[in-house]
Amino acid sequence: MSIPPGSTPPDELQRGLAFERVAFFSDAVFAIAITLLIIDVRVPALPDDATADQLLKALGATVPAVFAYALSFTTIGLYWLSHWRRYRLIARVDERVVGLNLVLLGLVAFIPFPTSVIGEHGDLVPAVVLYAFAQAAAGIAGTLTWIDLWRRGLTVPGLSETEARLTALRGFSVPVVMLGTLPLLPILGTSAVETSWLLLFPVQLLLNRMVRRRGRSP
Repeated sequence: MSIPPGSTPPDELQRGLAFERVAFFSDAVFAIAITLLIIDVRVPALPDDATADQLLKALGATVPAVFAYALSFTTIGLYWLSHWRRYRLIARVDERVVGLNLVLLGLVAFIPFPTSVIGEHGDLVPAVVLYAFAQAAAGIAGTLTWIDLWRRGLTVPGLSETEARLTALRGFSVPVVMLGTLPLLPILGTSAVETSWLLLFPVQLLLNRMVRRRGRSP
């Protein structure tokens, strides 16, 4: 995301230690959460004299866990990217911002748990619902934090309404996909719904184009 014309470049803002501590702490939480995802991806125990067929079957059994890992890695990565973009457009922080950011980080740090659950029990509806709500909650928290920042004037000078709306809507891509596909569970089943979560990429592109189109309209 480019810095709006006429706004102050981030490296020239006098943000201070408070801003840096929030940003660095946030990066650390994102890094730990995304690293913890791989812990539950394990090959089932095999005998010392395991055959190639047994190993292949064991590797095949890890496919659901690998899929859950890859999806969660992607979504946490998108949340971090959104966080990074937003903080390039934030001029200063206060205690309210810190509190809202802690809520977001708590939800992000929680994601490895439903990832582990869906990796082991992805064929069960409660596991799918838990995962979808956990992912959506983090996305909603991040977007609401940005909206609060923007409305209270804590963003960089010169930020256009279109840019602010684009930043907000982009954060809703994961919640829209995760929650929007849950009603299909009784019809399509768990596997189809989990596969449909890959729609989050075209949905994010669609949201970006929609806001840009509105920004160009008179």
